[in-house]
Amino acid sequence: MFKPRAILSASIAIILALVIGTQIYKQPAVASGSGCNPTSNNLPICPSTAPLDSATFLDPTATITNPTNISLGERVYVAPFAQLNATTAPISIAEDSNVQDQVRIIASGTGVQIGPRVIMAHMATIKGAAKIGTQGSTGPFTDPATNTQFSNTTPETFLAFNCEIDGATIEGNTVVNFLSRVGPGVTLPAGKVVLPGKNITTNLQASSGSLGKVANLTQADVALMEAIIEVNEAFAKGYTKLARENPSNVTGINFAPVTAFNPGGQPKIGGKLTRNPYFRNRIIGNVVLKDSFEDLDYKIGNRISLRADEGQPFNVGEIFGMANDVVFHALETSSLTLGDIVGYGPRVLVHGGRQVINGVANGPETRIGNYVGLAPNSVIFRSIIGNESAVGQKSAVFNSTLNSKTYIGSKVIYADNGSIITPVEW
Repeated sequence: MFKPRAILSASIAIILALVIGTQIYKQPAVASGSGCNPTSNNLPICPSTAPLDSATFLDPTATITNPTNISLGERVYVAPFAQLNATTAPISIAEDSNVQDQVRIIASGTGVQIGPRVIMAHMATIKGAAKIGTQGSTGPFTDPATNTQFSNTTPETFLAFNCEIDGATIEGNTVVNFLSRVGPGVTLPAGKVVLPGKNITTNLQASSGSLGKVANLTQADVALMEAIIEVNEAFAKGYTKLARENPSNVTGINFAPVTAFNPGGQPKIGGKLTRNPYFRNRIIGNVVLKDSFEDLDYKIGNRISLRADEGQPFNVGEIFGMANDVVFHALETSSLTLGDIVGYGPRVLVHGGRQVINGVANGPETRIGNYVGLAPNSVIFRSIIGNESAVGQKSAVFNSTLNSKTYIGSKVIYADNGSIITPVEW
């Protein structure tokens, strides 16, 4: 068990209608009781008898509260330690959506309605009476990068790392960026992207770029969303296949599913290939941990997801300490390299990906040096953190390289090697 050593403080179809020259899509709410209810007979595969190509998969560590009030469409992937709480109101999630690690959906009022092709990225929170991706325009939109028009007639919606949706409506063809928030009663219209760290509290803030909180959707945004949807559909299929081969394949320390972007693989702990379906955390695929199993068990907390089922390998040095709810993941074809004596605070996310240089993701991959502290709720993505550095609470380092002995304070967005430094507003 983790000991409190000092952590460094630091398909339901989309309905298309043409309305006076503007394309509008709207999907009716999925009523409680329709779709698949993730009751015990439908876990981890929902429904239990579904064909491989349409099955929905819920990781056995996910917390499902009041499952008869939850409806899931086809090809939904629910990742480790996600929480779906329908105690007082229904939750519906339509086909081809995904609920990633540590996502929390807490329904109240009229409930939470999630449309098709919605990405709920690691540690996003959705609460109250919210509608995500159930309506909105399919375009045309004007790409601010190229000044060209484009449409996306099969829309996606992207709720990025550690964002919060509190009783808001998020239309399709939108992005809510990492560590940003959209508050009660607000509608984020199609074609808009909430900038990182922003707190949207009015419809004017959600629609007017002149107020500095939103930008326009780009074709690159759409391409990224389409790729994420494809990967998570493959997870629903791949984990279903593993579970049907042997239910113990999808618990604890275990295999990654074989997909077009990942060869499978098995964790190595302290130099030994390790499979332990009874371990309390999820360590999946080609994760290479320097610590012995005994040291790892002592140093790390609970509800931890180290998931090398997309990008891999993850090479993890000696861990100083790892608090609860930490997530490691990586984009396909990318890896993670994490140094020695790193302290990971609660709900830290370290995500692999290459830095984007001149619009192309061909830069260095995510790497963390030695003697680094990552404070609670911090996010590292497409970045290098130099030795003896620290990232403060509820901060993000994105697409950047930090020199050794760099300190990023709390509630700061540090992006593009310091060309963007803005506060987290909430």
